[in-house]
Amino acid sequence: MRLSPLLFLLFPLAVHASPIKLTPIQVKSLGIQTASLTRHAGSLSTGMPATVVIPDGQTRVVAAPLAGLVLETRAAEGEPVRRGQVLASLSSPELIGLQGGLAQAATTLELARDSARRDEGLLREGIIPESRARASAAALAQAKAALNAQRAALRAQGLNDAAIARAERGEGFASEIALSAPISGVVIARQVTPGSRVEAATALYTIASLNPLWIEIDAPADVAARVKAGMKVDLPGRHVQGAVLRVLPAAGAAQTVRIRVRLDNVNIGPDATLRAGQSVSARIEGLGGGQEWRVPVKAVAREAGKSYVFVRRPDGFEARQVTVLSQSANTVSLAGEFKDGELVAVGGIAALKSVWLGAVDAK
Repeated sequence: MRLSPLLFLLFPLAVHASPIKLTPIQVKSLGIQTASLTRHAGSLSTGMPATVVIPDGQTRVVAAPLAGLVLETRAAEGEPVRRGQVLASLSSPELIGLQGGLAQAATTLELARDSARRDEGLLREGIIPESRARASAAALAQAKAALNAQRAALRAQGLNDAAIARAERGEGFASEIALSAPISGVVIARQVTPGSRVEAATALYTIASLNPLWIEIDAPADVAARVKAGMKVDLPGRHVQGAVLRVLPAAGAAQTVRIRVRLDNVNIGPDATLRAGQSVSARIEGLGGGQEWRVPVKAVAREAGKSYVFVRRPDGFEARQVTVLSQSANTVSLAGEFKDGELVAVGGIAALKSVWLGAVDAK
């Protein structure tokens, strides 16, 4: 950078961490512009980028328990559903085989019960040894366990108790399974359509409970260091508030730290203001205690890992160290010792910094 001849006259005055003495003519010649500080009471930032996420444990997948044909689906993506509401029906030949196994297990149990009852009577009469009666009792216990396992397997496939009881009696086997919602919530995704053939464990629906929701704020590391659990958070322009749950321990690729926030008063109806995966702006309240200020991004100068703004004095400017709390595209929220009405440089910063540091490009 080639500086104007005027700057060479100013170098003796440019001492690091000292007042920068400039006349009005010099200020004008350097193109320095000033603006009043704006007090930003009670909040950390004008808005930091955040993403809406569904909390862990609030999402469930409805999968096909057996291979088969999807006969119908009863809920579309985005629809609210209740726990127990039927979402889809599935036809599966494997289901008939499982019910046949149940009927066989029920018959085996009856035979084992009759045998154990007979052997118990024969033991009382001294006709058979005790070991034979004990073997019959053990066979009865095994038959009971096998029948209960068959019942549980069919219940896990989505068959209701009435259908299981009919199959156990051998009165008729169901060929269709009704798949129900395991929780109340909203259909996030429907992965199949009627007529689709699916394998066992194929995902059919994804359902999520959307109240509460989380947002994860991407905050600068120096901002995250000031955040504590329980601090209030609001989303500018939306009637939604929440509180900080925790500051995550790792930094991301952009050297930002994620702050997880729980939102409670979330509207999940058709006119919902928040949706999973949505990008929003979030503001954390209560850190500044009224001592936070906003300046344009270009007003902040960086030097040796520290941040400064140039404050107007009657005889020039003063480089005042500040703590940057957050930064948006156009403004910076910072903490520092200021007075209402003070002016800071917002233009000609490069030239002013060069004078301050006493740097010069002799070319």
